[in-house]
Amino acid sequence: MSQPEQQVGVSTVRITSGDDLFSAYTDARGRRLTRRQLLTYGLVLAIFAVLAYVAVTFQPEATPFRVDTHQGMRMVLRGMTPQEVSGILGPPLGREQRGDQECFQYGRPSLKAASFILNTVCYVDGKLQSVSARRYNSWVITSDGAIVPAPIEGEELVPPPEPGAPNLAGDAQP
Repeated sequence: MSQPEQQVGVSTVRITSGDDLFSAYTDARGRRLTRRQLLTYGLVLAIFAVLAYVAVTFQPEATPFRVDTHQGMRMVLRGMTPQEVSGILGPPLGREQRGDQECFQYGRPSLKAASFILNTVCYVDGKLQSVSARRYNSWVITSDGAIVPAPIEGEELVPPPEPGAPNLAGDAQP
C-alpha cells in the first residue's frame, strides 16, 4: 500500500493528500465537450427551433370581419378587444348582455333614409367573437299620429287613408 489506509468497519477509507481531492474544481484546464454532448445539445436546439417555427407559422389567422360604416368599410379581427374595435368603428350606440357574450351596437340610425344598418359586435372574455349586421326600417310619425315607413329620397309622405275611405281594393274600411 502506497498510501496509509485505515480499517473502519467493513470498508476501507483511503487518506489522501488535499491536492487531488478537489482537483475537479481547481484544475486550470478548460473542460471540453465530447462529441456526444455536442450532438445532444445540437439536437435539443434543432427541436426547439422547429417547434418555434411551427408555432409561429401554423398559428390560425384572426378572422376578419367587414363592417359597413358611415365612413366606409372597416375591418375588425376576431380576438380584438373592445377598445381596439371602438378605435376603428367609433363609440358604440348601445350595449347588451347575451348569456356569456357582451355585445355592442354600432351604426348610424337615420330617419332620412328608408332603412339603416346596425352592426352588433359580441365579445367573450373581452375578445371579439362575432359580428352581425341587421337592417332596420325607418318609420315616421305623421302630424295626425300615424306611423308610416320613412320615404325614400324623392318620395313624399302620403298620409294613411281616412277611416271609412275606400282602400286600394275599393272596399270601405270599417
